[in-house]
Amino acid sequence: MSRNLEKDNEVGLLDLLILVAENFKLLIIGSVLAGLIAAGLAYLAPKRFVSHAILALPSQVHGLSHVYDVIKIQTPPQVAELITAPSVLDPVIVSLKLAQGHTLATARNKLLSQLRVAAHPDGLVHLHVTSQTPEQAQAVANAILESWLKSTVPGVEEQAALKKMLAHAESSLSASRRLIERLSPEHDVSPGNTLKPDDGAAMLIAAADLQTRYLHETTEIASLLRGYSNDVVKQVPTLPSGPEAMPKGLIALLSALAAAMMLLLWILIVQAWRSAEQDPAIAPKLLRLRAALGMKHPPTNGIQLRADHSNDQL
Repeated sequence: MSRNLEKDNEVGLLDLLILVAENFKLLIIGSVLAGLIAAGLAYLAPKRFVSHAILALPSQVHGLSHVYDVIKIQTPPQVAELITAPSVLDPVIVSLKLAQGHTLATARNKLLSQLRVAAHPDGLVHLHVTSQTPEQAQAVANAILESWLKSTVPGVEEQAALKKMLAHAESSLSASRRLIERLSPEHDVSPGNTLKPDDGAAMLIAAADLQTRYLHETTEIASLLRGYSNDVVKQVPTLPSGPEAMPKGLIALLSALAAAMMLLLWILIVQAWRSAEQDPAIAPKLLRLRAALGMKHPPTNGIQLRADHSNDQL
């Protein structure tokens, strides 16, 4: 049984090699033509210019988790997702008049096809904008960054909560400064002072720690109220000096391989059809299929005639 199976496999492989050898010129010429056509189309394709920008998000301040519970700080993946959101892209389409008579949804989809946004493991967010001219690519990238920066401004409820926290932090900062002035050596000269030098030094250090903490808190809350600034733009959108390089050689090679596979598949289908025509059990069905499709009947042999005659009698 196994020997017969091995023999069948060898015969099938030999048949395939024979088919390839018989149609070798067709496979080579067809593949080369497909590769040349693909390379020509790639060469004639419109040039594309890419503007590149990089964002570096600020890190969170240690010890201010209660502040970040009020407003959610965007992570690099969230920024990459938000940049492609309608809330960011729609103002860009309107300001640059990119719709050009189309609906806003159509213009947005077209703009999305021109964008590549990725959050890298190092925490940086890279934005690539493709357009037909260098100036337009840079202008669209700048508009997208400006629209995203505006979207980072907190909402009404978040602003109210942050302002309340800011007032408390500023009050605590003022109190810590007054305490430091009171405990400082140049102010601590009153005859009625009962603090020991060691106690005064410890309290002075604690008050200084409180001052540093509330100073960081007021600074961070004030920054969050304003939203992100241009400081997070590590690299401003570039003005492309030349078009994006297109891998014409790779395109031609892949097209040639695809054409070779398609031609080989077509050869196998034709060979299977011809083999089926020689089978007395299948030949009548193929004839009826040809008739249904309006195809011309091939010259029939004796076996096929007898098969048709027997079908007519049935």
